[in-house]
Amino acid sequence: MATNKITPEELWARQQISPLDVDYDLWNERRASIQTFSRMSQSCIFTVDVFKERYDFASDNFATIFGYNPTWIKTIQKQGNLLEERIHPDDRAQLIEHQIEHGQFIYSLPQEQRNDYQQIFQIRMLNARQEYVNVISRHQVIQKDKNGKAWMIMGVVDIAPDQTPMERIRRTVINRKTGEILPTAVVPANQQLTKREKEILLLIRQGFLSKEIAYKLNLSIYTVNNHRKNILAKLNANNVIEAINRAESSGILY
Repeated sequence: MATNKITPEELWARQQISPLDVDYDLWNERRASIQTFSRMSQSCIFTVDVFKERYDFASDNFATIFGYNPTWIKTIQKQGNLLEERIHPDDRAQLIEHQIEHGQFIYSLPQEQRNDYQQIFQIRMLNARQEYVNVISRHQVIQKDKNGKAWMIMGVVDIAPDQTPMERIRRTVINRKTGEILPTAVVPANQQLTKREKEILLLIRQGFLSKEIAYKLNLSIYTVNNHRKNILAKLNANNVIEAINRAESSGILY
């Protein structure tokens, strides 16, 4: 993926939201509902104000689960990019790139479709015990201005059930109305894996050996190994770890 030359804040500014088109009285009512829900939820919830280019709200669970200063969480509007500080440094740069790419996609859509898509990340964050853990972070537009421009974004962060060590972000974009999963990158035709090859690569990522995959899929071990060779060749990878990383970064695997 090419490196983006703009920041998320610059992308937001391009929307040119007018102060006349945002209703903060209405938003304050909706924020109060989100705050009430967050006190009943075990998830970490945040909102971002695209017009003001800052965090608008973060739930107390960020302090409990991830060890953020509770006072800073309560004053998140004044704390800049506080929530990014505990994201693994290698994941942070990738996350920004993906957010910009997704923002460009969202802003290219007809206004009535901009609330339809949710972006789901699996990233690494420091928890309250100062240990990196895998988390799932879901982002979506929840409030538009009077002209239909994306104004408020909500994120929900949870500890991932899969704590298998990971080396890069995993990302999925889903249409919440249709259930369609969108490709997150354009994959050259010569790198497109067959359904069976994807299935085998997923099992390899989960730690299964060739003989275990053969038994699980009712294939011969020769067939499984042949698929492995094809996967490496298509992804121009020297080993399966490299193949998995390339498949994830190109959107072949989520």
